[in-house]
Amino acid sequence: MKLRSSISILFAGSAIFASAQFGPGMREIPKDYQKGFNTIKANDGRKFLGVLAGPAFEGRGTGQPGFEKAMDYMADNFKRFGLKPIMPDGSYFQLVDFWKVGTDVNSLMVKTDKYSARTNEIGVSMAGDLNVTGDVVFVVANGTVAALTDEQQAQVKGKVVLLLNKSTRRRFEGSFSTAGATAVISIVDKVSAPGWQGRRTKPDATTATARLSVSMETAKKLFPASSSVLDASLPVDGIAMIPLGTSVTAGAKQMIDKARVGNVVAKLEGSDPTLRDEFIGVGAHLDHLGKNGDVWYPGADDDGSGSTALLQVAKALTSNPVKPKRTVIFMSFYGEEMGLLGSGYFSNNAPIDLTKMIAELQMDMVGRNSVGAQNGDQKRIDIESENLDTIRLVGSKRISTALDKIILDQNESIGWKFKYDAEDVYTRSDHYNFARKGIPIAFFFTGFHPDYHQPTDTVDKINFDKIANTAKLVYLTIHQLGEYKGMLPHDVPQTAAGGRGGTN
Repeated sequence: MKLRSSISILFAGSAIFASAQFGPGMREIPKDYQKGFNTIKANDGRKFLGVLAGPAFEGRGTGQPGFEKAMDYMADNFKRFGLKPIMPDGSYFQLVDFWKVGTDVNSLMVKTDKYSARTNEIGVSMAGDLNVTGDVVFVVANGTVAALTDEQQAQVKGKVVLLLNKSTRRRFEGSFSTAGATAVISIVDKVSAPGWQGRRTKPDATTATARLSVSMETAKKLFPASSSVLDASLPVDGIAMIPLGTSVTAGAKQMIDKARVGNVVAKLEGSDPTLRDEFIGVGAHLDHLGKNGDVWYPGADDDGSGSTALLQVAKALTSNPVKPKRTVIFMSFYGEEMGLLGSGYFSNNAPIDLTKMIAELQMDMVGRNSVGAQNGDQKRIDIESENLDTIRLVGSKRISTALDKIILDQNESIGWKFKYDAEDVYTRSDHYNFARKGIPIAFFFTGFHPDYHQPTDTVDKINFDKIANTAKLVYLTIHQLGEYKGMLPHDVPQTAAGGRGGTN
């Protein structure tokens, strides 16, 4: 989900997470749907998510190499299940113009008359071209610091800033660039190796500003006469600026290349000769935050869980002898974390007639028991043990109440306890771009947890029965949407859509 620990055994002998449903006494699955339903298993989910949120895909950052691998993985599985491509070129990819930006490791340079740092001693926190020589001002920040004063800006203008930032402002380097510093070299605990970052528009290498980093050990080699200054105590709360009386040369060269980025889309053709020209959409976003230096964000729940459920729904529908009467469109979106980019592009450049889409079902973060503050609201604190069988159903009543009723009816075979307290995230996942087109939507979401958008959103914390039960409910709902007589009634008065996209 765009920005703004599981319990494996809680009650011995209970059937809270039985492989088919949450508990006994659920309504029996209709015979026509049983075979596909029974293919949705937690073990399959483990296999899918182990790849999607594994180290080879490095967090699936849009524009990064790991995302390209994830695109191919989804397409290969769509093909393996027997889904057909829908793009005019006969592929599963709706590609867009996108760029990846990095730094040529051989171009990195930080040197003084005392020492020339080796390439592996220099990190890059922002790609760009850089070739400067200038006097060095050592800047130490601690506590809660505000904007630079006019006097501080004058002290760093035209200078190279050597920054030791221990303040609460984690992204402080930009303040010095704005003040006219020619370069910023941060002193860090660990130097990050250069990597690729995705960009929506082609960067201009001539105007980009590089920000470099070195360790304290390397800084002392570069400025041995200033070792005592570099070891000086931090100010209690504020900024100290100390000219070092020496100069440094810093260099970096930006690399720009076209990235292979796009939505992965496929279809299961409807079984009815007439209704097959109408569509049921089901989606999840494939991207996450990717890799930043040496840190990567697995995105196991966000949204590896939704992508896993999408694959499980695809396998179930293609395995079942009775197919939905309407055509099912499977959509694996890019760039959700950047602002719902992939769904926005699809909805504005759809390879199908969206006026004939009866509904869109979105799965985003469906693999955890919600715990802690929900969407940052300290008045909504979830306790994990109370959310073992809960899911948020977002937006299902906003356009067509009939969709909500269908989902509630099909849940009689699953046993979810629905929560309707998450409408504040209505604009923050890919369903929203379909709702803006007037298409009834349902957003399935199991809630927030402390690992949201952290490197700790890992596979070992996932509740695979929750993913499976989400997929099962979506599977049954798709069959009912396929059988529905006519399009869903739009029985809820609409006002102008507002808000912004993505899980900010």
